Amino acid sequence: MNTLKQKAFETLRKSEGFFKTDVVYLAQNGGWLTFGQIASAILSLASALIFANFISKDIYGNYKYIISITSILGALSLTGMGPMVMQGVAQGAEGVLKDAIKTTLRWGVILIAGAIFISAYYFINQNITLAVSMLTAGVAMFFINSYSLYGNYLAGKKNFKDLTIYNVISQVAIFITTITTIILTKNVLLMVIAYFATNVVFTLFFYKLAIKKNHINNVSNNTLITYSKHLSVMGFFGALASQLDKVLIFHYLGAVNLAVYSFSMAIPDQFRGVYKNLFGVIAPKYAELSLSELRNSINKKFLQLTLITILFVILYIFFAPLIFKLLFPKYLEAVFYSQIYMLGMITVPGIGLFANYFQVKKATKTVYKITTISHTATLLITFALVYSFGLMGAVVANGTSWLVMVLIFWYYFAKDESDSAQPSTI
Repeated sequence: MNTLKQKAFETLRKSEGFFKTDVVYLAQNGGWLTFGQIASAILSLASALIFANFISKDIYGNYKYIISITSILGALSLTGMGPMVMQGVAQGAEGVLKDAIKTTLRWGVILIAGAIFISAYYFINQNITLAVSMLTAGVAMFFINSYSLYGNYLAGKKNFKDLTIYNVISQVAIFITTITTIILTKNVLLMVIAYFATNVVFTLFFYKLAIKKNHINNVSNNTLITYSKHLSVMGFFGALASQLDKVLIFHYLGAVNLAVYSFSMAIPDQFRGVYKNLFGVIAPKYAELSLSELRNSINKKFLQLTLITILFVILYIFFAPLIFKLLFPKYLEAVFYSQIYMLGMITVPGIGLFANYFQVKKATKTVYKITTISHTATLLITFALVYSFGLMGAVVANGTSWLVMVLIFWYYFAKDESDSAQPSTI
């Protein structure tokens, strides 16, 4: 067995010359996140199958609208704390976790106020379901957004095993609770309550478990906390831009069309999740590199990952009709929308890599410029295309917005003065 492990180790090391990547690190740590991604994909697929075959389009559309609105609401919190906690822990400042949680809880007052305001709006308009949903989400996310930072702590420690196990158990519990509730009651409000209540319980439980298992030092970094506030402001507009299409579809085209639109994104978004995990694995390593090494690595990864993505996009476009016939026969009208939406995935590697670069560098002014331009463009593009072309406009708006974003990132990345040609192994 040891001989096999040694041969595997040697093979992975030899492959680093081709991939220009610490393949051993990715294999050791990425394996757990890959397992987590597979588990998440299975649960998402199971949820989609149940929603597609046992729940009406109207109920599902209303549920997706509530989740979209609460995502915007949750962005009122300090959502930028996560990347900074991970970066701080990777650099040895583990005390940043406790500081981040305290700061997020204090700023949570804004989140609660926003929830009350939105809830009052829907209550005045006699929509009790949305009114209670907003209050429920506001209270739940007050705790979730703060204590879920333990996940970023574990990522910074490169403890992807515990991180994956905690996430998978939480997702399974949420899946069982929400699906059981909606099947038995067909009540959207009860489903929302079940979803958020389960999320809070498991977030707090695993936070306490993570704290108990790890001896966190008192070294902190106030500059990271300050920078995270800047990221959070930008994150709010990012959440608004990313959820606007769903809000507009619900209000202008109705819940049924939102259900169709959501299914067009279901499988492609799992593809995005794979990249999210990949960037989660390499981010702690990036935080340890010099800026010149970081730039060199990102240049190589951008080309490699984009070419791989193009291949998967072509395969999905070819097999999408068959996939929908087998899994979502009631949503065949979503096939063409899904194929068009998948084209936008080509931009995902560039966006993720360039975003990592500027976060590690803590280039606040540059990030402000990038996010302001890209989010403004996204809002304008989404409004214009959804209003003019309905569902197809929303699908095209996503890909167009991502293309604009990656081009803006690339422009500022190329312009950056810290260019270096030093070789890197990650």
